[in-house]
Amino acid sequence: MGILKRPGFAQQLNILLARNVEILLGSFGTLTILLFQAPLIGWFIGLGWRNQEPVLQTYFVMAVAAVWMGCMNASCSIVRERAVLERERMFNLNLWSYLIAKLVTLSLISGIQTILLLVVQGQMMHLHQDTLNHGLYFFVLTGTGMTAASLGLAISAFAKSSYAATITVPILLIPQVIFSEAILGDNIENNIPSKIEFCTITKWSYEAIKAIQDEIEWGDIFKSAAMLTLGIIVFMFIAAAKLKLDDN
Repeated sequence: MGILKRPGFAQQLNILLARNVEILLGSFGTLTILLFQAPLIGWFIGLGWRNQEPVLQTYFVMAVAAVWMGCMNASCSIVRERAVLERERMFNLNLWSYLIAKLVTLSLISGIQTILLLVVQGQMMHLHQDTLNHGLYFFVLTGTGMTAASLGLAISAFAKSSYAATITVPILLIPQVIFSEAILGDNIENNIPSKIEFCTITKWSYEAIKAIQDEIEWGDIFKSAAMLTLGIIVFMFIAAAKLKLDDN
């Protein structure tokens, strides 16, 4: 009798992706909440600047909304199935297949949430009508959601319970709101605030969104996209390191 070969990285990734999607579609209540919050937030933003052009504060609120949704979507995704993860690790589950499957699923959710947010917000205020601008809004906000989701996965890897993960999210997001040029103005140039801001997701999302004008500032967009991508890599490695440490 031949020895059963363990599925490789790609095969495990496909299996885990299919399972994540099946679980998501099978949980009507969770799916409804995930999809309902985006248009609700879009309605709040649109109401705040109803029939007006976006201003810098609008862009900042959009960035904060994307970070909030992405992080909250992911914050309980590991801790609530920790027992299943530990059992599957005994049978050589690949941690990177597991984490990347989580991130891909969460990225799809972020993309759908971004569309819903922009559609509702765009009905109430005067966002740019150009297709390219809307495409860039989608790209930046979805990328922001992905980075925030990777932060949420890191939170979930460290959390001992879903409750602990949930209350950790605002603790980590509040500094990202306070230490921002949009809030502090010139005070952000002080040494410590500027260093904190540099490490936040909201800074790079905000910088990218406000670069989407009639004259698009491509350099700022590419720089911000690179920093958001770096954030994904860092947070994913943190989550993987913690899960690997827990194996010992």
